[in-house]
Amino acid sequence: MTRTICMLLLYIFSLPADGQGQAQPKYLVGPGEYQCFIINSSTGRGYGISNNLSTAGVPPDAGIPGLPVPVGIPENVFLVDIASGLHNSVAVDRNGEVWTWGSNVVGESGTGSVADLGIAPVKIEVDSSGDPFKDVVAVVCWSWGSTEVSNGNIAVKSDGTVWIWGNTAGGMRGDGQAGQVNTRPVQVRIPEGKKIVKVVAGCIVIALASDGTVWTWGGNNFKVLLGTNSADYAHPHRLPLPQRAKDIAGGNYFSYALGVNGTLYGWGFYTSYLGIGNRGYLGQEPPPTAPRDLTRELNLPHPVSSVVTNSVSTHVILTDGSLWGWGDNSSGCVGNGKELDFANHQPPYSWDWGPGQLLVQKPVRLLRGVNNFVRIFGGSCAVFYTYAETAAGQLYSWGRNKGGVIGNGVVGASPDIVAVYPNSWDVTEPTLVDPFSLKENKVVTSPWCILHPDGSPCNQFRTRQ
Repeated sequence: MTRTICMLLLYIFSLPADGQGQAQPKYLVGPGEYQCFIINSSTGRGYGISNNLSTAGVPPDAGIPGLPVPVGIPENVFLVDIASGLHNSVAVDRNGEVWTWGSNVVGESGTGSVADLGIAPVKIEVDSSGDPFKDVVAVVCWSWGSTEVSNGNIAVKSDGTVWIWGNTAGGMRGDGQAGQVNTRPVQVRIPEGKKIVKVVAGCIVIALASDGTVWTWGGNNFKVLLGTNSADYAHPHRLPLPQRAKDIAGGNYFSYALGVNGTLYGWGFYTSYLGIGNRGYLGQEPPPTAPRDLTRELNLPHPVSSVVTNSVSTHVILTDGSLWGWGDNSSGCVGNGKELDFANHQPPYSWDWGPGQLLVQKPVRLLRGVNNFVRIFGGSCAVFYTYAETAAGQLYSWGRNKGGVIGNGVVGASPDIVAVYPNSWDVTEPTLVDPFSLKENKVVTSPWCILHPDGSPCNQFRTRQ
């Protein structure tokens, strides 16, 4: 999703090294569903933040839940990229080697089997041909659906080639097949020998080439997601754009390409999530047959310099350094200080993942007093939160904090309370966080449990809040 590093040096029209119009930031953030990772760019050390520390590849007693814990990769390994999915994660070191940990039920580890590898991260030694798997510069996790039916990882190498592994069903393999479980990385052949510099993925794969062309494939035959108006979903096809692109975002039911002049183009099934129209989700316009220029629809005051999505909303940084958001806001993902009224929701404090329940259809300005944002970090694998970073290296986060992932040190009172009332810890507007300054976490129960302390599972944690 948002994490391309030195590969962009190949970009012939001088796209800067992080792919979003700015120099390398102090931190790189890799959001996943139940875990989030932060790389300190100067030291190359990676840290995991989660209620469950084993998701960082370390024993559950190796740190404090909700606070950064060093990922279980040897200390002398300098990381340059990191990504996380539903239950698995991957990282790249500066030698171009890939480390993997977490779930492996469909071969997400890329190590040649579907066996449980244990907690500690391991290296992917070879690809599907038996050749050393090296020279990787960027990694992405993807998943379509809320289970592990189809999910896995994608890597971009320094030579511009794309590699994929995991359950590649739905055409994600890109070779004309419906797809299957690939337990080792296999190469995706991009037409015309294009060199790819960035990939994002969710229900589909979107690849940005060094010449500014954009290519899509996958989607499980739901072709409207691809934006190519092609009957073939199982091979990469070029996106019809009126200009070269310098960035891409999305990969689920709504996607974007950012033109070199700052024009944002959108396509997909959820047109209301793209900012198109004004009649809400139920009255949204039909999907466009080709990427649509969103300039008039979004009516932003300056060109877009950076675009990122989480699973349900979009965020952009404009050329003046301001931060804007739109999309579904059920869990506070947009960041305008609002979300569903979970105190009166049925069931309470538990979003049901229904689309468009609290739609912010047009962009809203976030944090009006801050004008030096340089990077946004989201994700497509059931990620309902976002991080943004300023030029000074300050991190802001907002959205759903079910897994204790947003870096504020707040964690749910017990696994059962978290499971029943997952929206109890949402943060609905960008809030300054400094996870590395925290010395202890704050264990907080659900507001529902404060009012109903005696029923199960609320009786697992007593509080005077």
